[in-house]
Amino acid sequence: MKTPVLITADLTQENAQALAQFIKTVSHDAIRQCVADDAQTFLVRDALDSLREALDVVGIDPQ
Repeated sequence: MKTPVLITADLTQENAQALAQFIKTVSHDAIRQCVADDAQTFLVRDALDSLREALDVVGIDPQ
């Protein structure tokens, strides 16, 4: 397992809500169009899922 990286961000409530909604709705195909290959697509999806979980912990829930 690789060493995790801690990321801290100051977001407005509005930005955090918008990010949570984006993460909830962005498709595999949309991610794939922005990256080099399928492996990177899954890495990005995993990273977005981690962000979604962090947002959920602080009470930001996509609608």
